[in-house]
Amino acid sequence: MYNPYMVGKRVYLRHPTPEDVEGRWHEWLSDEETTLWLGSRYWPNCLENQRAFYESITKGKERMVLSVVDIETDRHIGVCNLSGINWLHRYTDMAVVIGEKEYRTGPYVLECVSMLLQIAFLRLNLRIVKGGYLACNESSKAILDVFRFREVGRYENLIWCNGAYTDNVMVMLHRDDWMRRNMKRIEG
Repeated sequence: MYNPYMVGKRVYLRHPTPEDVEGRWHEWLSDEETTLWLGSRYWPNCLENQRAFYESITKGKERMVLSVVDIETDRHIGVCNLSGINWLHRYTDMAVVIGEKEYRTGPYVLECVSMLLQIAFLRLNLRIVKGGYLACNESSKAILDVFRFREVGRYENLIWCNGAYTDNVMVMLHRDDWMRRNMKRIEG
């Protein structure tokens, strides 16, 4: 493991490296299957854009981007982030992208979300983690349901996906609710 920020059972999270940028990261964000549910899926990505993004995330504190690395192989398999961090009102948005297709099973994504929530609530002392998903994306809904995010609204027929307009569902999880459910598990 190289410089882990948080370690789980299957993956660990660490700061992105120049080697990550020069690897397959930029390819993931051009792949149609990988980006199907992402807002940025409409524009192709390239190595130069990935380098510029990498440079931008090293300069500010409003976005924490972490590389997702398989513990067993030390392979960079995805990225996750807390973005739009509002330090005054103490909220953030969360996202996970697993780029390597063989790692897209539930346990890897669930572990990433679990670690991001711990980082947001325990390390950064944020109050609310927000997110959203397309109503036709049953996998994202199921993952967010596991962590008991609650729906707080939706933009009806906002996003074009799979040949039709679909709702963009907005969800949130409050730190107090998460703490009640998780502190005994984390401490014990």
